[in-house]
Amino acid sequence: MKLKSILLAGAVAITAALPAGAQDLGLSRINATVPFGEGGGSDTLVRAVAPYLSSAFANEPTILVRNEPGGGGIPASNRFAKRANPDGSDFLAMSSSIFIANTLGAKQIDFTMDDFVPVFIAPMAPLYYVSPSTGATETGDVAGIKGASLVFGGGRQDSADILTVLSFDLLGFDVKSVWGLERGGGRIGFERGEFNVDHQTTAAYLRSVQPLVDEGKAVTLMAGGVIAPSGEIVRDPNFPDVPTFIELYEEVHGAPLSGPAYEAYYALTSAAITVGKAIVLPSAAPSEVVGAYSAAFEKVIANPEFRAANEKALGGYELYTGADAQALCGTVTGMSPEARAWLADWYAETVGFSLAQ
Repeated sequence: MKLKSILLAGAVAITAALPAGAQDLGLSRINATVPFGEGGGSDTLVRAVAPYLSSAFANEPTILVRNEPGGGGIPASNRFAKRANPDGSDFLAMSSSIFIANTLGAKQIDFTMDDFVPVFIAPMAPLYYVSPSTGATETGDVAGIKGASLVFGGGRQDSADILTVLSFDLLGFDVKSVWGLERGGGRIGFERGEFNVDHQTTAAYLRSVQPLVDEGKAVTLMAGGVIAPSGEIVRDPNFPDVPTFIELYEEVHGAPLSGPAYEAYYALTSAAITVGKAIVLPSAAPSEVVGAYSAAFEKVIANPEFRAANEKALGGYELYTGADAQALCGTVTGMSPEARAWLADWYAETVGFSLAQ
């Protein structure tokens, strides 16, 4: 049985076994570890969720948020994997940077995904846009930018930003990349004309890029898409009329992306997008604790006040807990040796970067 199927079956069994009122953990305090500084995406999400999650437990425990920044979130995640209490009194906020580092095999990581069990997942998906100077005139206009030299400004080569370079390279474009920028810095560089291709997640896109599109200063080309609990890459539900990279690849090449290239792209997409923000427990947590959290998060997700208060920050995506959260996290797996070798060669040739061996 595949890992995803095992997780799904186990989560269903846990949910089915829950008695009424099982979301009472009998705890007065829960420690929420955020392996990043205050004000970042993970910190904002945890602090937004905390009061609603507390109320969803019968005894309304206090949720204490502890920020432990440094090392891209890896050191604090390592500590959590080794020391977290499995009784439900500890949970960890994880983000795409940690999942990407794990997928790429960062040497600093001392954990595996099997050390955690997800109880809440909030996907964060990107839209890719280009300057009209590239020749693009409308969404999906790959033919219009054929022959254009693209320049992208990103953060780190081993971050989620690499998906922009990988996607456009696989579409057959010459992509030059400049690294060391914050995500907002890439957009500002785009507005200044320093870069002619960029990506932003939904919330940032709607806030800062849609006005550029409306003014004719940017053209939305494609979406990253999201991975459904079934494991299939589907169109972004917030932008159902925008084709995904996978669709445009098949349109350009006349055949779907396959083999090691597809496996590498899928692994990075799952790590960067599908589980963009996640709340996890240590895997040693008993089924009753996992089930209690899943039941509590079901209440949070169904709470219209929570959804209304956090609509912009969450980007309007489906939120997952229970069986679906575990199935989605099951897509974050290591690459085969063939896919990893392909990706390592691609990194070396395209961005001059060496993956950890």
